[in-house]
Amino acid sequence: MLQRLHLKSEFLKSVVVLTTGTVMAQAVGYLVMPILTQLYSDEEFGEWGLYMRLVAFVSTIATARYELSIPLPKHEGHSFLLYRLSIRIARIVLIVTLLTFVAYLLSIGANSTDWIFAVIAWLSIIFVISINLGTNWAIRTKAFKAISRQQMVNSIGANSFRLLFGFLQMSAFGLLIGTLIGYAISSIWFIRDYLVLGKKHYRNYSKKKAKPLLKEYKDFPTVNLPHVTIDLGRDLLVAALIAYFFGKDIFGQFNHSYLILRLPLIVIGVAVGRVFYQRCLELVNDGRSVMSLLRKTILVLFLLSIVPFALIYFFGEPLFSFIFGEEWGKSGMYSEIMALWSLMIFVVSPLSSLPLVLRRQKEFFFIGIFGSVFQLFSFGVLPLIWGTSQESWIAILWFVTIAQTFYFLSVLFFTVYYASKGVKASGSVQ
Repeated sequence: MLQRLHLKSEFLKSVVVLTTGTVMAQAVGYLVMPILTQLYSDEEFGEWGLYMRLVAFVSTIATARYELSIPLPKHEGHSFLLYRLSIRIARIVLIVTLLTFVAYLLSIGANSTDWIFAVIAWLSIIFVISINLGTNWAIRTKAFKAISRQQMVNSIGANSFRLLFGFLQMSAFGLLIGTLIGYAISSIWFIRDYLVLGKKHYRNYSKKKAKPLLKEYKDFPTVNLPHVTIDLGRDLLVAALIAYFFGKDIFGQFNHSYLILRLPLIVIGVAVGRVFYQRCLELVNDGRSVMSLLRKTILVLFLLSIVPFALIYFFGEPLFSFIFGEEWGKSGMYSEIMALWSLMIFVVSPLSSLPLVLRRQKEFFFIGIFGSVFQLFSFGVLPLIWGTSQESWIAILWFVTIAQTFYFLSVLFFTVYYASKGVKASGSVQ
């Protein structure tokens, strides 16, 4: 009983540490958002949204998802081998990405603005990769304070420069460059930590030791990578389709709504998800079931979601108009429509690490394909059938929301089902 109380205490303490840092970091961003919406237009927010999704897509697939395996081995030396392997893969992807950007821009006869956009995006990808790798090492070592510190530095730095560049009327580039600076500053601690680790483990690296690890965690590049590629590729394509069919201004309003609806997930859900991941690893390594932890986590997330999403559902449009300005009332209306869909994302997303722990990436890969294909159909085909008017856009948004709500209910069902089955049999490297 004492041991269980201690484990619960550690879990809650870790959640509090991460949540506190996350809340403070996001509070800065959301407090300045009403000012940013006065400094930048909805079209400029649309360009920023496209940039953010492009950076997220490339930086997430750049390590072939091996960074997620860093917390898994019992021995630190094995984890560092995976860390170095992830960096080596990322270097290749960065070179390919740079060449792709250059080839594309030359082929379309891009102007100076396009070249600057590409440079900012490529540099941002480098720093986000560093943050992703460092965060997973921090999860392994339970350095949750470091993760919180990184989030706060990122938020304060990025938003300070977004405000400055907004007052200087730097258009969309103010948002982009401010975000880049935030990424650069927040990655410093993780880069320094890696250099220290490199000195400690440098002599332990060998291809012979790395091969068994590559085999042990092959599901990350072979299953999880295609999964996340489809998810983030879908988000990027959806953004491009909305901007193409309905304009960057409509996408800017939609993306603003998307960011605000993610507030509960960012403030609470991400912190709970990271600690949930680390706690699941402990339970699995001890040969225990994760079902009790999973049930409690679902219940807590559902209870926490009721109030914020109910407020958005009933009062989204007037709240957005009051806080962000009358021109952002449409974004509030979109939030009302997407409230139920966002509630389901809030409940399901923190549990998304469980397939990794249970070695069930393949099963959830096929589930993810269905959701992605449906969204692409809705935003890519329905405008050709229903039209591209404002009324058609609202109808499509309602259609997607209802369908995605049922989709995430099915994801939740399968999560519980596979958790009851336990870890999938596999060879292991300890």
